[in-house]
Amino acid sequence: MLRREQWKLIIPFLAPGLLIYTVFSVYPSLRGIYISFFRWSGLTSNMTFIGMDNFARLWRELSDPADFYNVRLYLSHNAFLVIFSLATVFLGLVAAALIAEKPRGYKAFRVTFFFPNVLALPAIAVLWSMTLNPSFGLVNNALRSVGLEQFALPWLSLQYEMPFFKLGLYTVGFIGIWGGIGWFMILFLAAIQNVPAEYTEAATVDGASKLRIFWVITLPLIWETLRTVLVFVTIGMLSGFALPYVLFERMPQKHADLILSYYYFVAFRERNWGYAAAIVVGIFVVTFIASALAYRFLDRDSVQY
Repeated sequence: MLRREQWKLIIPFLAPGLLIYTVFSVYPSLRGIYISFFRWSGLTSNMTFIGMDNFARLWRELSDPADFYNVRLYLSHNAFLVIFSLATVFLGLVAAALIAEKPRGYKAFRVTFFFPNVLALPAIAVLWSMTLNPSFGLVNNALRSVGLEQFALPWLSLQYEMPFFKLGLYTVGFIGIWGGIGWFMILFLAAIQNVPAEYTEAATVDGASKLRIFWVITLPLIWETLRTVLVFVTIGMLSGFALPYVLFERMPQKHADLILSYYYFVAFRERNWGYAAAIVVGIFVVTFIASALAYRFLDRDSVQY
């Protein structure tokens, strides 16, 4: 138990951060739940209490056979998030494993991989939208200048068909990997560097390959970090919206590309903030359940040698 004197020292350090978190995170979340029980345009102070009607409408839209195509559209368009998010984790783990070996120039590579994380997400989206612009973008201009006109594609198009997904979704996935690999690399690198060196040295003396050492010794010892990262990825997959929204430069549509697009459509096009809040509450519940299941599914005893 902490004594009163210890609490007097701890509280002044905790209070500012806790206050900021409460004002900018907890209160808006609770306010959103409150709004979900009302009909509100967001433009006036007039709010009409309608109970669970917003949630009933959400359930009708999800269960209506006539609207089932839209549910499939959400699922198919969000399937790419799963693939590219897992690819980001895998590549971050590979990058961390390679940098942990301290090859020549590893510090430069570490900084290069992490650099996108110092930029705000909208700034990254604007940078890439200009680079990939079909008319004046750097990529297409470079391809045309070397005679590869046929490869100058509309990289941000959601109409250009490619195997499995639209070209624009592949572009978003690539940018997401580019922007996220550095963060995961740092987390994995910190975990790998905490693995006692004598374990890997003993395995090397016994003739084990680097791949075998990583699979049998390193990976089990960093499992806690890997599990945490995968839970974060699960949450991110269900809340990803900002990057495609800025890249595609358009107001969200009802039958849009990501789950949260529908929330923006309802809030800013239909001006129905109560129903939009109900959608977000529903997404929160699904995200919470999915992250809890992911954490439980990935649960295993910590490995100690």
